Amino acid sequence: MTRHTASTITDDALDALYTRLDAYDHHAARECTAPGRSPEPGPGERPTCGICPRVLRADERHRYACRPCERRITEHLAQLPALVQDLHRLLIPGAQTNVRGYRARPGSEAAAPINLHVLDVITSATATLDSWLRDWHERLSWDAPAYHADPLTEAAAALRVNVPWAVEGHPAVNEFAAEINDLHRTATGLLDPAQRARRIGHCPVTVLDEHGGRHTCGATLRYVPGATTVICSWCQTTWDALDLSADLCGAA
Repeated sequence: MTRHTASTITDDALDALYTRLDAYDHHAARECTAPGRSPEPGPGERPTCGICPRVLRADERHRYACRPCERRITEHLAQLPALVQDLHRLLIPGAQTNVRGYRARPGSEAAAPINLHVLDVITSATATLDSWLRDWHERLSWDAPAYHADPLTEAAAALRVNVPWAVEGHPAVNEFAAEINDLHRTATGLLDPAQRARRIGHCPVTVLDEHGGRHTCGATLRYVPGATTVICSWCQTTWDALDLSADLCGAA
């Protein structure tokens, strides 16, 4: 893992980074749209993860997804129930919460007695996890899931336990990962808008596969205001925020 010296990014530098990164996106964006397991590689090519462009290692080639993506899915599933529970405190427009330091956006007088967007996120979280769990049960020829008290928490736990099967046996695991990531990001952003990660471009690092082949990582990079570093979620390269600003703006 590459790591650069940390320092605090200034507001001026951050503003300059945001205004120039659109050009970089058009210049260097690397799209990843493979539905599930990548097509059979051609001569000299190596199979890649269906979620990110990471080249699969020799002991991962029977899988739809690499192990870092599997860990990220598992972590998000573990965190989702508590995040969604905290969202209940934001159902009343203008409400604030101090749970684990999260802070809601100060609200103005609302037309509705309940925050419909927050309610939609809460209900869609349960519906999404329940839908995927039912799909997995059908594929495994299991009985339909039965919940005892809290469908969201129980579905998240059941999915988390079976993620190792999904990354090896479910051809749509990339869609599942994308939906879980969206739920996690939306809930986190609602609970603390000030800490909502901002998209700042794509990872420019050249990575090597196990046979020496080179390709650009291309992962979407996100910066959390106030952070001193930016970490690529795919190749795990860590930058000082100012260094990354200079690198990306120079590529624009």
